[in-house]
Amino acid sequence: MKSLALKIFLPLAILAVLTLALMPKVIGASIESAIIDNLLAQIPPEAQSQFEIRHTEFSNDWFSSSTTIELIYTPIGIDAIALSMDFDIDHGPLLQTEDGLSIGLAYAMIQPSIRNDMFDIAIADLSFPLPDITLNLLARFDQTLTLEVNVSELSFSDTKGRISFDGLNANFDIAHDQSAYFSVKMGELSATENAANSNVLITGMTLTSSTTQMNDILAKTRTTLSVPSISSTLPLPFSISNIGIDYCLQASPGEENFSDIYQTIRLASIESEIPVSSFSWLSEIKQVNNELLRNYYKVLSELQNEINTDADALSENLTELGQELYLLVLQSLVEFNNRIEVNSYDGDHTADLNILWAGLDTLNTIAELDINAVIAALNITLDISLDLEAILSSPLAGLVDPYMQEGYLTVSNGRVMMEASMQNSVLTVNGDELPLDQFFETQRDK
Repeated sequence: MKSLALKIFLPLAILAVLTLALMPKVIGASIESAIIDNLLAQIPPEAQSQFEIRHTEFSNDWFSSSTTIELIYTPIGIDAIALSMDFDIDHGPLLQTEDGLSIGLAYAMIQPSIRNDMFDIAIADLSFPLPDITLNLLARFDQTLTLEVNVSELSFSDTKGRISFDGLNANFDIAHDQSAYFSVKMGELSATENAANSNVLITGMTLTSSTTQMNDILAKTRTTLSVPSISSTLPLPFSISNIGIDYCLQASPGEENFSDIYQTIRLASIESEIPVSSFSWLSEIKQVNNELLRNYYKVLSELQNEINTDADALSENLTELGQELYLLVLQSLVEFNNRIEVNSYDGDHTADLNILWAGLDTLNTIAELDINAVIAALNITLDISLDLEAILSSPLAGLVDPYMQEGYLTVSNGRVMMEASMQNSVLTVNGDELPLDQFFETQRDK
């Protein structure tokens, strides 16, 4: 019995040892194309003209390899930014990571550096060294990628001032289906300049973002940014607490080829010489035609190509693309909703602005555009509600009575209000109608 077990176990053990011995070499043979292909796969097609990837020849050993990859990003109207990354790669299946022993295809320690004229000028004036940055990339057998970024702590002081930074940690996970999750946690950052007697303090920051498709600009995306507080003494002393920004891009309900975009900005507590104690803004853009968004990025891509070739004038192709985009904007229905809430002079104030652009779906050329058709396609409502006691304590107090007499404002239950709308080419302010057709026709005739 023992002899049979030994006969079975021995070949399996030999096979396992051979696998562990040979796999690093097999992985190393394909690591070059895998890294480059993965980098390219993360870039949306609409943005690929803004990126260029260069790399040195891979140096391969049995258990490790190394190379330098340069990712060059050229934003429109700005000098190119080159991110150089020195890769020191360990081949799987057994990997020694920062967190201990792991199993995967490869593990890379990356040393980054940035090359950009503006960046070089900015850091040249710094009297302190930049913190250390390390990047660790783990590629697993299920084709998922995990990138960890660590920025070291920094503490420096001299006769000019002092800077203190508690470091930063970021994690980026990409699944085999290109869905991704990104998180950043930054510690406290404080900077003091003695000559100006100024101080800036950021008590920390948390950023999270997720997308269902990394390389699709229209994939469902959610992003949240939160900052406990920011304060500064110059040029205008202020302190802002509980800062939050939320962003969401998703498909319109029941509309596969349309998208909705939501954004919220919240400043829960504000202390400054400006008489605003809190502020929030909710913005919604609904029923955005996906073709319009893709054409927009297509125009940017073409513009980038012409900038890269130092074209003296816009090409006929780019001009045509711009006109097509403009026509599509005019043809497409879209809805804008905005709500602003402010506390000022110890009173709460709100403003709601909603704009529905019905679209000119029968418009075939820009030359056919008619101002009256534009006005007819607009549906706008504006509701403003202000705290009366707060307004009477503000510099705007003297405007309340004159505007009430003109009919632009009404007062009820301690609120100063205005309700305005434009529908069917008629402007209505607090119930009083003002036709617009004749006004625009008269302006056009002049």
